[in-house]
Amino acid sequence: MVDDGTGTRAWSSASMGLGARERGWLRASAGLLAILVAWLHLLHPEYGTQRLLLYVELGTLYDPRPPLFVLSGLAIFVGVVLAFYDVYRRPIYLAGIALMLTYLLGYVAWHTVLDHGAFWPHIEPHHHHDVGVLESMVDHLRADVIALVSKTAEVTLLAVLFVLYLGDDDNGQGDPDA
Repeated sequence: MVDDGTGTRAWSSASMGLGARERGWLRASAGLLAILVAWLHLLHPEYGTQRLLLYVELGTLYDPRPPLFVLSGLAIFVGVVLAFYDVYRRPIYLAGIALMLTYLLGYVAWHTVLDHGAFWPHIEPHHHHDVGVLESMVDHLRADVIALVSKTAEVTLLAVLFVLYLGDDDNGQGDPDA
């Protein structure tokens, strides 16, 4: 942490030991991980774009996940492009952190307290009263390779975005010509 001139202490790339090379690698890693997470959500065989288009064609929404998967996947691509062009990089990191937490906590909630979406009119409940949250998550991730890859990428991206948010002081502020 360094003094920012106002008497308060702030994180900076120097205080975190991030040089230009490290920031570059972290930014590239974040971009690639974000693209992976976006593609996993957009192309998910059960909840991605194809399912959303089917629901539009049928004129109903049997499951709330397809529009959420598609919109969040598209939002990730927008964030990657903006960060690449150095536009509002720190707010994008923060939004990415919030989205990854939403994905991770949403996954846990969906499979536990939301009872696999039993609140939705077309979804039957799948109870897991005989197992704890951790055991339920392990069982679900073992049974679904796409979810395992997605959650692994999301946790990794969350960590990288957190480090970048704290240590990337070479930040665009919305003016690409600055």
